[in-house]
Amino acid sequence: MDLARNPIVPGDFVLAKLKGYPSWPAMVVFPETLPEQVACARHCAASHAVMFYPDCDFAWVETAQIQLIRARLLEKPNLVNKRKKLQQGYKAAHQALLQQIRTRRWRFQLQRAFLDTQVPSMENIVCADRTLTKIEEKHVDITEHDLIASSILHKELCRLPPASVIGDDHYRFRLRAMKLVEQWLKRVT
Repeated sequence: MDLARNPIVPGDFVLAKLKGYPSWPAMVVFPETLPEQVACARHCAASHAVMFYPDCDFAWVETAQIQLIRARLLEKPNLVNKRKKLQQGYKAAHQALLQQIRTRRWRFQLQRAFLDTQVPSMENIVCADRTLTKIEEKHVDITEHDLIASSILHKELCRLPPASVIGDDHYRFRLRAMKLVEQWLKRVT
């Protein structure tokens, strides 16, 4: 895959190669999320912070040693004669990718209901209620990248004047969003 046209960004799923190990499933993360001893160990400017699956080990990996991967590779990887830990890494990365897709879908549904320039339909409002309920019930384990994006969405929802959030008097969207933001902020700090 041409990295010039598809730059690597936090939240991307990749195969990352460290010396002495096979290419391993990982996710690119924000450098600010690295443990201090790893953050200080950056050797090359052309490198990215990654989190390896399944153990959540962090490292800096040179861009030349990173390959973007798509869902198809994680769904049906060729794991014949692969280490057990590597097999577990692929399975964990696939689960994380599915969660990321689900989280982005939820975020899109909420954006469509509350931040669109058009007045949302009642169907979108009911869908937003179901989506918010799913997020509240599951105590969603989302990636750092999606946590930031979702927090921004929820903060925007909290800032909207009550009259502009259709259905807020019945569904209490703003209050529920505030509670979720508070929970996520506690997780991050």
